[in-house]
Amino acid sequence: MLFENLKVNRIVVHEVFQRNEDKSMCPPVFADELETLSAEAMGAFRMRMTEALSGQSQSLQMRIAKHGAGSFMDVTERLVGSNDQDFLAGSKDTTTKLAEAQLARRIPGGMVVIFDGTVGAHVVPFVGVIKAETQVGFRRSKDGPKAVVEFLNNIFLTPATRLYKIGLMLFDDLNKAKPDGRRAFVFDSNISASNREAAAAYFYDGFLGCVLPSDGPYETARFFDLTKEFIRKSDLDSEKKRDVIDSLYVFVRDEQDTTFTADQFGSRYLPPEMQDPFADFLETKKFTPNAVVRDTSQMGTRLRRRRLKFGGDIELSASPEALKTKVQIETIPADAGTPGDRWTRVTIRELMTGEQ
Repeated sequence: MLFENLKVNRIVVHEVFQRNEDKSMCPPVFADELETLSAEAMGAFRMRMTEALSGQSQSLQMRIAKHGAGSFMDVTERLVGSNDQDFLAGSKDTTTKLAEAQLARRIPGGMVVIFDGTVGAHVVPFVGVIKAETQVGFRRSKDGPKAVVEFLNNIFLTPATRLYKIGLMLFDDLNKAKPDGRRAFVFDSNISASNREAAAAYFYDGFLGCVLPSDGPYETARFFDLTKEFIRKSDLDSEKKRDVIDSLYVFVRDEQDTTFTADQFGSRYLPPEMQDPFADFLETKKFTPNAVVRDTSQMGTRLRRRRLKFGGDIELSASPEALKTKVQIETIPADAGTPGDRWTRVTIRELMTGEQ
């Protein structure tokens, strides 16, 4: 979703801090009133939010998992249409929830911006929260004819940095049973298109009460990558690893069932002694144990070509079919007196037809 026509109504800024040495929570510092921004400042704020939330790789719509009393969704829903006094009070409750969610001392403090408004052509109300880490910097100004360089402390939301996270709760239809009629979006500068798990769990899970989305194209590609990683790091010999990876390609690309589970692959293609470690590995990576819709539409060329490496600078690239039917790979003893005790013999049942 592109966050077009984003209009901001009210803004308040509080501050949270890193946990104390004994890991106890340091109480937030609250503002006593709403912020009053100039037209220029408000325009810059709206532009920053629109650019961040419209990003296709670092902004995600998440599934709302917690929507009971006291949840982020519950607290922010009560702010929709509230008066300024209630909005300020609710923003303090929200900031306290964030401070409570920051359980680890490694999580830095920062400014907490709570804001509301509407977005989209249908003017959907929303409440947003930003956790922005502070920086130091310099500003050049003039005192008469003299240039003055000022040192600035605790600046945040600058264009040059992405040290912030955004959570946005949209309220499409408050008459529907929760959480229907509500949508949650999260921006986190650590997210990438191929690594959604880099998002800070304390923010989207502990604080916002959301979970990462589960969809076929993403989960299929992630299963493929994680399983290949597990096989490559296993104690299987080289030939057996190639066989299992061949099976992985077939399982993901050629199976006809519309859904699959990781357990199906493990029970069919992994040795019995590896099946439990495989399940444990996927659990640590937070891969779903549930059925996944098989969809390879986002896997690009990963299923069309395989790339094998020999030593540090030799590679062989071929389709899975060619590797299976036209290429023979075997491990052989190295020549006497040659460093290393094993080589690889590759037999290709085709003539060389060119080079790049």
